[in-house]
Amino acid sequence: MRFIANDMSLFDGLPHFSPPSVAGGEESYQLRFQAIDTPELHYGGAAQPHGIESRNGLLRWLGVDPAEWNWSVAPSGFAWETEAAILCDGFEGHGRPIAFVLRELDDDDGADIKLTEALLGKTYNYHAVKTGLTYLGLYSGGLSFDIQSKLIATYKKAKTAKLGLWKLDRTKRFTATRLEDLEPEQGSLIYPKIFRRCVDALRWAGDEFEPGRDLDDFLAELPREDDQLIAHISHGGRLKSRLSQVLEQVNNQIRIQVDLNTVEFVSK
Repeated sequence: MRFIANDMSLFDGLPHFSPPSVAGGEESYQLRFQAIDTPELHYGGAAQPHGIESRNGLLRWLGVDPAEWNWSVAPSGFAWETEAAILCDGFEGHGRPIAFVLRELDDDDGADIKLTEALLGKTYNYHAVKTGLTYLGLYSGGLSFDIQSKLIATYKKAKTAKLGLWKLDRTKRFTATRLEDLEPEQGSLIYPKIFRRCVDALRWAGDEFEPGRDLDDFLAELPREDDQLIAHISHGGRLKSRLSQVLEQVNNQIRIQVDLNTVEFVSK
């Protein structure tokens, strides 16, 4: 989703500011939805199971009939917009504003607003977690302890109830030899960051994993793709780790040894 503010200059003073893109003479930003990571529709041309369903959930929340969007990627020349508001306190490494999204907000543009649990409950981000439209994607330093704890508790309820994507999720243990093992129709639905790493690793390996050319080897060969993370352990402890340390691959069986919805990734 792209966002056009009533006053685009309000972004200028935010941490890690990046200028907007311009198309057709109009400035806009592609948003990074705070704290969530939704199944991919077109990562490098590859897609995941439940991607369309998750997108349609966002459209319904915005009051749009998904039947009008009978494609996964918007065709050339497609134009659509609706009113919305965002809460944003900075940019991420790809130049996207990190945002909580609301249908409306009573406060004035540019107001300094505290994200309370009550306000969180009005955001799409929370709605998506509550209804199983998305995974959590938490980053260190991004949220208060109370808000993060609320999101994790909400995610766990949705997962226990097997809502939405939780009927399909196979992140804990899955098989990947070729890309079709992870794509819609017959593929396994896995945590989107792991999917993105698998897509990149398969292309690096020549489109098929084999001994010596698999996800483990890809992460060892390209340390930048071996994301740092912080796992919370008992009694308030925090353990620094990396994807390669919580991932185990034996032949084409991949096992994830932590709950990636509850760790904090370290921004690059």
